[in-house]
Amino acid sequence: MARQFKIKDIAKQAGVSAGTVDRVLHNRGRVSERSRQAVEAVLVEVGYKTNIHTSAISSRKEYTVHVAMPTFSAGDYWNSIKEGIDQALGEFSDVKMECRYIPYNQYDIYSCRAAYDEIMSGGADAVILAPTFKDVTLGLCEELERREIPYAFVDTDLPECKPWAIFAADQKACGELMGRLLSCTIPTSGKIAIITSKRIGNNLAINAGEREKALRAFLQQKGYEILSTEYSPYNPELNDREIMEFLEGNPGVEGIAVLNSRGYVVADILSAHGIKDLKLFSFDMTANNIRCLREGTITALLCQSPEKQGFEAVKSILGRLLYNRPQERAAQWMPIDIIFPENLPFYRKS
Repeated sequence: MARQFKIKDIAKQAGVSAGTVDRVLHNRGRVSERSRQAVEAVLVEVGYKTNIHTSAISSRKEYTVHVAMPTFSAGDYWNSIKEGIDQALGEFSDVKMECRYIPYNQYDIYSCRAAYDEIMSGGADAVILAPTFKDVTLGLCEELERREIPYAFVDTDLPECKPWAIFAADQKACGELMGRLLSCTIPTSGKIAIITSKRIGNNLAINAGEREKALRAFLQQKGYEILSTEYSPYNPELNDREIMEFLEGNPGVEGIAVLNSRGYVVADILSAHGIKDLKLFSFDMTANNIRCLREGTITALLCQSPEKQGFEAVKSILGRLLYNRPQERAAQWMPIDIIFPENLPFYRKS
């Protein structure tokens, strides 16, 4: 077993007092540059890792973290991200921290803007958010950076911003992987439909836009004929009519890519009309998507570890709040799992 170095061990090796090591570790109090360099050199040499729990016990400050994320129902994708956040709050309960959730409608840019305005009117020590719409997110992040409030992204990256950390799947890779799945099941002479959701404000979500761009490029390179349509998150009857009119007006569609976590919306429409020969791919292990995967109306799902995203975002923000150390942009890309009916039973939510 590797040796566990304590503060007194670091102090002895660096030739300083234990109090000096403590001040360097927690970035508090005055330390000479010479002593700081000596301590940091030893820390690097021995691979010392600070302990969030130990630091938290000695901290009396209470932190407020605002979490801006889409509204959800039980079993949804965003519910899974919240479960990861809640798990982290339980594990790091030594830290006095309140997470205030500020929900918004992910299909409505105006609702998102109102949520972001609410963030800036409150007293957040840090923010966790999912950058759904580019323009409003850029505005919020510029203000957070101006106020020196650290923030972390989940679900999606936005390269123009400077978050403390990013926990998301690579959306370009998601699009390309979906294209590969489609190409493995559908001959190149076939037609493939890409389905996205209608949004108020006429702005495609950042992640769906990145996925679609990569998917189109992959399919075009392979020579597929690509068709497009949308569904409404609010009007099931309209969806039924419009999806069926789309398929009737475009005979020969063999594959469908639903570029968000609501593949079940399209799968249930096809099932209700007795259409069983289309290959349908979507994202995320939501309760309804799992149901359709079991029923065979969804062929496969691409999943991006939402619980881990939420957990790691809280953990990273705590490290920033407790230690206040400068850090370069840190992106942690989540694994992308491909779930078929055969391996579904081996996943926690199955």
